[in-house]
Amino acid sequence: MANQFLTTTAITREILTVLRQKLTFLRRINMEYSDDFAVTGAKIGNVVNIRVPTHGKVRTGRVMDAGDMSDQTVPLTISDQTGVDLIWNAADMALSMDDFRARYLDQRIADMASVIESQVMARALPYAANFVPNTDGILGLDDALKANKLLSDNLAPTTRFMLTNTSGTIQAVNQLKGLFNSQSRLAEQYEDGLMARAAGFDWYETTNAPNQAYGTSAIPGTYQVNGANQTGTSIAVNTGTGTLVAGQHVTFAGVFAVNPATKASTGQLRTFVVTANYAGGAGNLQISPAIVATGSEQNVTASPANAAAVAVLGATAQTGVNLAFARDFLTFATVDLPLPENKEASRMTFDGLSLRMVRDYDTRNDQFLNRVDILWGSAVLRPEFGAVIPNDLSLT
Repeated sequence: MANQFLTTTAITREILTVLRQKLTFLRRINMEYSDDFAVTGAKIGNVVNIRVPTHGKVRTGRVMDAGDMSDQTVPLTISDQTGVDLIWNAADMALSMDDFRARYLDQRIADMASVIESQVMARALPYAANFVPNTDGILGLDDALKANKLLSDNLAPTTRFMLTNTSGTIQAVNQLKGLFNSQSRLAEQYEDGLMARAAGFDWYETTNAPNQAYGTSAIPGTYQVNGANQTGTSIAVNTGTGTLVAGQHVTFAGVFAVNPATKASTGQLRTFVVTANYAGGAGNLQISPAIVATGSEQNVTASPANAAAVAVLGATAQTGVNLAFARDFLTFATVDLPLPENKEASRMTFDGLSLRMVRDYDTRNDQFLNRVDILWGSAVLRPEFGAVIPNDLSLT
């Protein structure tokens, strides 16, 4: 029987399957494939507009009051091209797919997935609006329950995930090992050292969570709002000193969160995340989500008053980040790369991922030269669907 050689198409399909399996964080968020560039291919800088569901007016009584329909989209810029370069000999093309995958694909594609997830998380965390103060620096059940409450208060879908750093996993398992759990859950914790489902979340561990740096501002600090009736994502502040780092969280005195549907106060101050490094002193603080005091997208009871205190949250020893989120907190989109002419190339899409492989041949060394690429971008859709729980990485 003649040898069955591995084709570019078969290898591309296998690479795409491996990449999908190696993704931990991205498999739990909104993954979009855009066919806008399916014919011509895309390039860095192209923009895909992702539609976000909006809140509407609920009528009381018989008379119709529809109001204007407003379509809200979040622009997602295709910003990154990530890939791996693979070289193998002609004889390797006669391997079985399982042997070929183990020898050439598994580790390299796992590295590729890790790099992509690390970049996506680093860009997304400065937009996770909710924050759970951690009194002892140890990730525990009470912290997870508070995060779950914050997501519920923002009407997040009930399919929710908890992504922990490795120290957070140890802390959480130690905290919960003496509490009631189903036998299957206890077995998973005992045998694998991992959480499965607790406190309303499916739990996963990642080594890609970035640490949170802190600025030189004191906690809670002495900053105040400079001017009344401010809304949006840029708030003028003064009187305080010290820097703030993107990813730190703040509250404004008298600015409470509201139920997104009824607009009734939840009784808790709305937390905001700083989205850009702040140099200190008087200036404009960039925050997320935007302060919206009226209308269908209202998210606070009122805009901050003039001279309202700005409280900086957190603790400088708690640099670890654990993320509680619902699927639509973030979206990750891939688009098609062009297929070069007169080259052996293959492009495939599967479950929100588009991947291209191009092969060339080195006649002198009898080697196949292969490049694997994915063109992607990410954007935060719903900042209020993410909640950060800090922890002290040294407390394990």
